[in-house]
Amino acid sequence: MLQRIVRVSCPDRTGLVSIITTAFADRGLNINQLDQFTNDGSFFVRAVIEAPSGLFASPATEDDEFRRLGERLTASLDDAEVEIRPHPAQQRIVVLASRTDHCLNEMIRRAQDGQLGGSIVKVVANHDVHRQVCEFHGIPFVVVPHEGLSKQEHEAAVLEAIGEDVDLIVLARYMRILSDEFLQKAPTPIINIHHSFLPSFIGANPYQRAHDRGVKMIGATAHYVTADLDEGPIIEQDVTRVHHGHSKDDLVQAGADVERTVLHRAVQAHCEGRIFLNGDRTVVFGS
Repeated sequence: MLQRIVRVSCPDRTGLVSIITTAFADRGLNINQLDQFTNDGSFFVRAVIEAPSGLFASPATEDDEFRRLGERLTASLDDAEVEIRPHPAQQRIVVLASRTDHCLNEMIRRAQDGQLGGSIVKVVANHDVHRQVCEFHGIPFVVVPHEGLSKQEHEAAVLEAIGEDVDLIVLARYMRILSDEFLQKAPTPIINIHHSFLPSFIGANPYQRAHDRGVKMIGATAHYVTADLDEGPIIEQDVTRVHHGHSKDDLVQAGADVERTVLHRAVQAHCEGRIFLNGDRTVVFGS
């Protein structure tokens, strides 16, 4: 059976759920899942709908009917943003990486297992340390060294390597700060991952400093990248407990474990259309 994800965000008012579900029913579509949330006068809904077998005569008819559905919802709702996409949707992901490999390896594994909601179509790195694993999995790998280039020149080369046919950029411990100009030219949203010592242990060697202070929890945060460094809308967070007996290397390993998990959850939620921006916050529906 044919399935689609329908995403709607608009100002809140009475009767919105009725308007949306009636539009589905009038076209003979079943609702397999529906999540909704209202906050500060804004309304968000994500629905997975299904067209029973034989409802549409051809793929062209199917595409036309879903286009008409989108037009009806847009016309029926005030200032609405309506998106209808295939389900499951395989988003095209480009990963930016540096030397560290734990987040990249997790992304590759999850994509290979069909647990990411997308496929990694390219890895772009500023160091030639991931070529073997990428080639083993058949993923194009492009090295864009930053040595000898200005920041502007390097970012222009990275953007060229990324290309335009991409749905999401993921920073898998990419250790370069992106400029405002890069963010404005980037063709897609960008998701970043970092440890949650910030701001307590911001800067160099945070795990040694955390060990010296005897931290009891290590966490990670995944967020959308904005011009404000590490302050974009938060998508996913998690923590793991540590204790006085853990060495600095133990903390590094614990941090890597929680980072890979948090990044996977954030990327999967984005690819499955479960995230809505709500000002500086996000609404993230469950899987």
